[in-house]
Amino acid sequence: MDSITHFDACCYLGRHVHMPEGQPETAEAILQAMDHFGIHEALVIDTLSASTNPMAGNERIIERTRDRPRLHPAWAGLMTRSRELPPPHEFVRQMHDLGVGALFLFYGQFDIPLDEWAIDDLLQELEQARAPLFLCPTNLLEAGKIDATDWHNVVRICRRFSQLPVVVTENRIYGSQRAMYEAFASCPNLRVDLSAIWLHKRIEFICREFGADRLVWGSQLPQRTPASALMQLDYSDISEQELALIAGGNMRNLLSWNPNIRFAGDKVEFPEPVDALHQAARERQPLRTEKFYDCHGHIGWCSPRHVVEDTPADLVAEMDRFGVRAGCVFSLEGVFGDETYGNDQVARAVKQYPDRFVGFTLVNPNHGERLMLEELERGLELGMQGIKLIASYQGYPTEGPLIDVACRFAHEHGQFILNHDWGSAAQIQRLCETYQDACFFTGHANGTYGEVTREVDNLFICTCPFLRWGQTEEFVRVYGADRLLFGSDLTDLPIAWGLGPIMYARIPEADKRKILGENLLRLMDKYGVRPHGW
Repeated sequence: MDSITHFDACCYLGRHVHMPEGQPETAEAILQAMDHFGIHEALVIDTLSASTNPMAGNERIIERTRDRPRLHPAWAGLMTRSRELPPPHEFVRQMHDLGVGALFLFYGQFDIPLDEWAIDDLLQELEQARAPLFLCPTNLLEAGKIDATDWHNVVRICRRFSQLPVVVTENRIYGSQRAMYEAFASCPNLRVDLSAIWLHKRIEFICREFGADRLVWGSQLPQRTPASALMQLDYSDISEQELALIAGGNMRNLLSWNPNIRFAGDKVEFPEPVDALHQAARERQPLRTEKFYDCHGHIGWCSPRHVVEDTPADLVAEMDRFGVRAGCVFSLEGVFGDETYGNDQVARAVKQYPDRFVGFTLVNPNHGERLMLEELERGLELGMQGIKLIASYQGYPTEGPLIDVACRFAHEHGQFILNHDWGSAAQIQRLCETYQDACFFTGHANGTYGEVTREVDNLFICTCPFLRWGQTEEFVRVYGADRLLFGSDLTDLPIAWGLGPIMYARIPEADKRKILGENLLRLMDKYGVRPHGW
């Protein structure tokens, strides 16, 4: 374990436009956060460089990282003819002389075309120096947008400048992952920042198909908690050598073009962990003996945006690795396809592993009340013990009248019911009060139902995804630990990705254990919802 040092490839320094109170913004605060999460070093870009003024940001990041050997500055570039930055040859020389590690092109934010006429003069100088280029399509006016990478031009750049190290970074690579794999196959000099790839078993897939040298580990600190990306990597099913490369070795290799960079990771000592779960995560200890319970998982083998290779046996083995004793599961294919096919897949998995899966029947309100009720009744015959709704994905109104059909059925049968999006606070309060014998789960981490949970006792909040900085602590303040349920979103997201923000959180360990399993186990007892054979 001592050989693994984490080098964050994507860290931002300074106050950004969407920054809430409490997010770290100074170099000292970033270093304190790195200490808590066990991050040895980081490549840091100034928020001004990423958002509005690369000239000022590039200058400021040199001053902010001076005498802080764990923080390595990166610069942002622009097109040449606006004359805002020095000519490319002089610009790259300054990077070298000032110990700048890499150049970011925020081509979405600054409307930079990735075409030959726009940027190839700059890329030619970067290639000659072997200075890494990070390509980021994020536009702050479109916060949360995913799959924004211009893969066509990424491949053009990689092929035209075959000796230039290119790293793609963005908010999330999801539906475009298949294009990413083709780009990997076409471009040996292409790498991707892992903070953009929050997908079940994708680290393993990329290592097997293309090699561990294609990934660098990044966190997007401080906008995000590093915990998800850390546990996703640290608990991936890859070799120790592959893990060491992705965690930090690849970044150190990329930055070796500049002899003025001095690495300091081997000299870092971290403070003591805050509790046993924090220690387990930071030290990559085995979790098999834990007793976690998962309220949100998918059974299925394909979707428009995801590739799933696992069998039910593989999923159970993954649950075993993380101490997940049982999970509530529902259809993957039924989200966009035939829910009867998807429910059959879930029922087969439940029958195969009756002590590990609690099956939920997925219904589609677009098909009308009669077919919804027929499928819910068929679900009972198949052994399902809950209901799954995802109307917002299927084009049915979030607060449409047929939502009540599923809620009434859950009420009449004392079932769990989980919806991707319950709509307004008034809507979910009405449903909870009308159908008091049903137990309502939010599909994801909705922070707007705090007042509702003080009025009703049958609404619980799923943790998926606790992505933002301090989100676990925030939700405990809003809801109390008793109303939160761990949800992994398996097989969309990795189990470790969902565990991380809770394991690393600055809350009492007793609260962590409530969230990670004790609350759901208590609800299983109350509603008589149990894996078969318990």
